Amino acid sequence: MATPAFFKKSLNIVQRVGQTATVAGMTGLRIARGEKMDARLLKETFEQLGTTYIKIGQFIASTPSLFPREYVEAFQGCLDQTTPLPYSYIEGVLRDELEKNGQTLEDIFSRIEEQPLASASIAQVHSAVLKNGDKVVLKVQKPNVDTIIHTDLGLLHSMTKVLETIAPSMQFASIAPIIDEIRLRMMAETDFIQEARNIDDFQHFLTKTDNQRVVAPVVYHALSTKKVLVMERLHGVSMIDESAMRQYCKNPADVMSDVLNTWFASLMLSNSFHADLHAGNLMLLTDGRIGFIDFGIVGKLEPKAWQASMGMMDSFAKEDYQGMAHYMIEMDMTHGKAVVEVNLLAQDLESVMKKILAEDRLFVGKTIDHMNPSHMKDHADEINQMLLEIVEVGKRHGIHFPRDFALLTKQLLYFDRFMKVLAPEMDMFHDSRIQMV
Repeated sequence: MATPAFFKKSLNIVQRVGQTATVAGMTGLRIARGEKMDARLLKETFEQLGTTYIKIGQFIASTPSLFPREYVEAFQGCLDQTTPLPYSYIEGVLRDELEKNGQTLEDIFSRIEEQPLASASIAQVHSAVLKNGDKVVLKVQKPNVDTIIHTDLGLLHSMTKVLETIAPSMQFASIAPIIDEIRLRMMAETDFIQEARNIDDFQHFLTKTDNQRVVAPVVYHALSTKKVLVMERLHGVSMIDESAMRQYCKNPADVMSDVLNTWFASLMLSNSFHADLHAGNLMLLTDGRIGFIDFGIVGKLEPKAWQASMGMMDSFAKEDYQGMAHYMIEMDMTHGKAVVEVNLLAQDLESVMKKILAEDRLFVGKTIDHMNPSHMKDHADEINQMLLEIVEVGKRHGIHFPRDFALLTKQLLYFDRFMKVLAPEMDMFHDSRIQMV
């Protein structure tokens, strides 16, 4: 016999399909009136559709290896900030999740701030104080997130399968596997128990390597569930605010080298690496240590693939195209080593990369304001263009990227932006302060 929960979930699915059809219909009407179905219109449609599609937009923006340049650029501004939910909803979730064995919310917390610290597509964050005086943050999941994601991605997966059947040429783009990959990543983000494990893994890595410069927030496991994550609150400043950083450190470049050394070591020595260290998830704490926060998105690379990734990037910095070709093959980016002509691959890489480097040198000759966001975006866009060109070469040689190579590349782009502000003289690949392996 069907339960009330089953009927509620079924109703949520029907409502979500209806919402999706309405937004899609409005977009169709705009096209019928003469608007072009381009990257800008798709971005606006995705933002109206909410949670799942905003995340897909961010995936597009951070994966130049898979999507056309115009879409990568358009979705760069796809922000994961949403209108806050009323505190009454947040309190309801907290009571449902945490009130057990006669214990009430009032028994656990002495205060919960009703004004949120942040509100994103999947969760809302509030500060609070436990009864013992500990200051914490509460990450609370928004309503029906898992149903919305399952419904949206189920529809998208079905549509892409139909599209690949109708147009076999689309199969090379491997759209359906990409949707499956997004589904896995997004469902992992909605499981706060898994995020707590990611934090524990990182803290174990810090202990194992005796790293006392970096911290992650302590998780209160007894108060955490799949929909609520309770963590220590860290206090600090953003690492793209150099003047604020100088209140708590002598040299921001030294802080940047500590961040890079910790992250590179985690690629080899931790079960996973933090794959979303943007300005909001990296802090210089008031005691001078560095805080890594929000472990909802992590990646995993086999040591062999990581070594080859760094080798390929180092070869690129040296304009060693034979080396680039060699490492691309070693990374298992090819469908079969035996069928790849290394010399031809190196020649193709040299041809496109020399053209890009010539354009970059013209750009570098101009005055660059490292604090200017538009100039920093220009630099990131150029790196994206390089990746797009490498992918185009790869298509001719049967090359594909490991699943988490895009996450690693996106994180290197984040670091590139930090370095332009904090340490413009630092070379990530050849600075003596940086230990990659």
